[in-house]
Amino acid sequence: MSYNIEKQYTRVIKYGMSLGVRRVFETVVFAVTIFSMTFIYLYVLFTENVSAIGKYIFFPIGIFLEIVLILAYIENHYSIEIFGEIVTKFFTILSILSLLMIVIYSSIPALYTTRTLDGVNTSLLVIYFILVVVETGYFLYSVPRGELSESFGMEKQFSILEKKLKSIDLDSLPVEKAIKKGIETLKKKVSENGVWGSLNPLYETAMVLDFFHSQNYEIDSSWTIKTSQGKKIVSLKNSFDYISTIVDMLEESEISYEQLYILYVVSLFDPSTLDPHLNLIENFKNELKEETEWDFINSLNQFSPNIRSRSSPNHFVFAYIADVIGDIELLDRISMLFTKSIDIIIKRGYSRFSTSKTGRTPMEMFARLMLTLYHIRRMPPKRQEFLKAVQQTQFIEGSWEDDIGTTGYVMQSLIPSETIESMPLKKGTLYLLAMQDKEGMWNGSIEETIIALKTLIQVRKFIEEQV
Repeated sequence: MSYNIEKQYTRVIKYGMSLGVRRVFETVVFAVTIFSMTFIYLYVLFTENVSAIGKYIFFPIGIFLEIVLILAYIENHYSIEIFGEIVTKFFTILSILSLLMIVIYSSIPALYTTRTLDGVNTSLLVIYFILVVVETGYFLYSVPRGELSESFGMEKQFSILEKKLKSIDLDSLPVEKAIKKGIETLKKKVSENGVWGSLNPLYETAMVLDFFHSQNYEIDSSWTIKTSQGKKIVSLKNSFDYISTIVDMLEESEISYEQLYILYVVSLFDPSTLDPHLNLIENFKNELKEETEWDFINSLNQFSPNIRSRSSPNHFVFAYIADVIGDIELLDRISMLFTKSIDIIIKRGYSRFSTSKTGRTPMEMFARLMLTLYHIRRMPPKRQEFLKAVQQTQFIEGSWEDDIGTTGYVMQSLIPSETIESMPLKKGTLYLLAMQDKEGMWNGSIEETIIALKTLIQVRKFIEEQV
């Protein structure tokens, strides 16, 4: 296992294990409880009013219990097996012993050096009992414990995490928090001129505009950013004007996926932009007549998530452009090509889904075929076979192909057929949440951040519809 993969696995495990419990509140309560119990032990040990029985029986038992609580706390937080399945019985016995000690110390004056009941001692012992009850209750009910597993290491921890996910509702995952954080970060990433990205600013800016359009932002939407010269207002209109400059310079004979996508995004805000480029659409129709399913599948097999925008077939964008202008003929041709290609891919077997070897259809391409058909309101074929492929190709940490973008597309295509209890959906959502960095991005990439945000927004919408 490489260092990066191990780091990613650890990140998902830590994030997953933190779900369901307010860790800050939990740590504070635990620290206050342990401090209070320690204070009581020290008082009992050094006060002159307590007999030797208190010093040599009560104090050792209390210290032992405190050590047990600390070990149990570590066990819960870091999934380290210390007590295992017997911990419940163990704590029950300790609680009973604590109760018996309280009864004895409160009811037998002869155990005190003064031979009389002392209010301070009795109060401390009662407080001690309450603290034990709090700690016992916390460990028995607040943190469900995973069952013993025959697997070891990372595999065991993921096994425990999966069992925990089964008891957690999808709507309890902090999806909304991640979405808000991601959107706020995107807004901060824009330059003074309304541009996103540095390696491929035209394409990345188009992706952000596409995202904000899907969230019902108007072209004149604006917000304030901090610059070296102070605060400045930026508007989506600036971004729109920036990417519009390339539209008039398009060479229709050799148009790339990125250029076509930019044209599509501009048309979302101004459909008339497509009017001078109708020949582009007609030429593509003619190409479809000559293209076979195997030609198309071969172009799918050349895809690589590392160069997503440069290895994706133009067919996906043309499908959305046809939907914008209402070209039913083109939509029918594309949907027929996608449907027949899916049939062929299914017949080749799920084991052939890969991005590492030529001649094998990447899982992301399969998912995008299904997703595009869904978006253009065509019934995706072989839905059950697709679900089987999804289940068989999901990695242990919840991703597909160990890639954020691929995971996002697969989840988006998966949602229309899933239920709120879907484990692939829960694991995929957990993976995306865990992979969001402190800044609010995914992999520091505009492209992957947009895909992840769109996916989580679809998950949120799905939850709202199901709950």
